[in-house]
Parts: sequence; C-alpha cells; structure tokens
Amino acid sequence: MSNSSARPLCMIPGPVEMSSTVLQANSTPATAHTDPVFVEAFGEVIEMLRTVVGTTSGQPFVIAGSGTLGWDQTAANLVEAGERVLVLSNGYFGEGLADCMEAYGAQVTRLRAAPGHRQALAEVAAALRAHKYKIVTISQVDTSTGVLGDVQGVAELVREHSPDTLVVVDGVCATAAERLYFDSWGVDVVITASQKALGSPPGISVVVASQKALGVLEARTTPVPAYYVNWKRWLPIMKSYEARAVKYFATPCVQAIFALNTSLKEMLPAGMEPVFAAHERTAAQVRAA
Repeated sequence: MSNSSARPLCMIPGPVEMSSTVLQANSTPATAHTDPVFVEAFGEVIEMLRTVVGTTSGQPFVIAGSGTLGWDQTAANLVEAGERVLVLSNGYFGEGLADCMEAYGAQVTRLRAAPGHRQALAEVAAALRAHKYKIVTISQVDTSTGVLGDVQGVAELVREHSPDTLVVVDGVCATAAERLYFDSWGVDVVITASQKALGSPPGISVVVASQKALGVLEARTTPVPAYYVNWKRWLPIMKSYEARAVKYFATPCVQAIFALNTSLKEMLPAGMEPVFAAHERTAAQVRAA
C-alpha cells in the first residue's frame, strides 16, 4: 500500500487505499488518448479485465463514469419498455438498480430479503416459474448490508428454468474480491467500477457483457434510448483499442486508465485464484478478531 504514516487510512469499501505505483500512474503528465503509450495501456486493460471476471469471450466496456453508470449501460442497452426484470434486492444498491431498470421502462419485480439475509434459491425458482423475465439481477455484495449473493446458484436456476433470461451481476463491491467465474457460471453481464477491489481511483465504469447479451442488443426492436451509454457506439471503440488502434467517440479518462492498468498488472501475475484466497484469509482474520 501507499505510505500512510503521515495520514489516516481510508478504511471503507471504496474508494480504497492504492499502492504507490498506482498513485504515480494516476499522476502522469497530460497524455493524448491517441498516444501510442496510452493505446497500449488501454488495450491491456480490456484484456486483463477478462481475466479478472473469468471469461474468454466476454466484451469489456471501459467508460468514464461511476459504478452506477453500469446500471444505465445495462438497462439502456438490454431492456425494452414493458419487458420484465426480476431484481434480487438485498439492500440499498439492489433497490437502486431496480429504480434504474424502471427508468428505462422495465416492468420490475423486486424479490427482497430481510436485512442481513439473501433470497432462498427456492424463492428465486418460484419467481422464475411465475413469469418470463428478460433479465434477472443480483448484487454479488450489497455494500449497505454486506450480504453475499449466491451468483452461481442463481445462474444455475436461470439456466434450468429460463435459459433465455440474462443473468446480470452488480459486482461493484465484489469484483476481484469475491469469486466469480463468468463463463463457467453462465453470467451475462458484470457491472463493476475501478475504485473498490480493482484497486485504483474512482472514475471508471467497467461492464463485461457476454456474446449472448450483445446478441440481445442486436435483436432490439426499438432504438437504444440513450446516447453516451449506447454500446453500439462504444463497441467499435473497445475493439479498436484492443487491436491497438485509435478510434474516437468520447475522450477516455486517460490517467484513471493508466492507474487501472498498473493495478491490474500488480494483481494478476499468478491469475485470480491467489487474489481470491488472499481476500478470504483477510476476511477470516477480521471475523475472528
């Protein structure tokens, strides 16, 4: 971590403390988004994010904004007015995601759990049998209650009862800390942000979408009701930077991406399993204290 001897530590779920090298990367001189050094860094970030969430084919979207912008990205691109969305709400952020879905015209069912608890899988299965949903959302960790959602169990139920339904995971407080295996669990969207377990400053909305989700986007019968978060505008940008070529839609957050690149390189030398194990050891120590 950075030298904290002269200042208090920031001991909240996020923004988190950062290494000195990440802080240095965030304070580099002004750099054009067309600079070859930045193009390489951005391309590497897109590639490394696949490793973080456990996918080989998912498409990362790395856009200037907060984690909440990921809600808008998901709702705007994947929901059409009147379609049903099942939100598994375990606290403040589950309720916020439901509000966002409703803002884009979704017909939302909120399956709530008591504070400190999560929905029983039997409840989720009953809800899936009752209606056909376009999307099921789950907060992997809701910061307000600390509840850990059963992403793997919910994804398995969706495959069993409603295989066309998209599984959307709000991982802002979980991604890169709690275990997540995007491809093998059958997740379609992960929403996260730079300032929590990804270990870099606030300012980047990170969303990873499956090819299934991108197919749903292409099959829309109505236009995407948004401009800035329209994936049809961003997908060519992401593909271009990953190919180490410049393409422009909106100016990326250059220094924040340099910082995230540095953090991911510090995190990933041995893959995600040691990262998950380290978080699990720390959690056990805190609980035992």
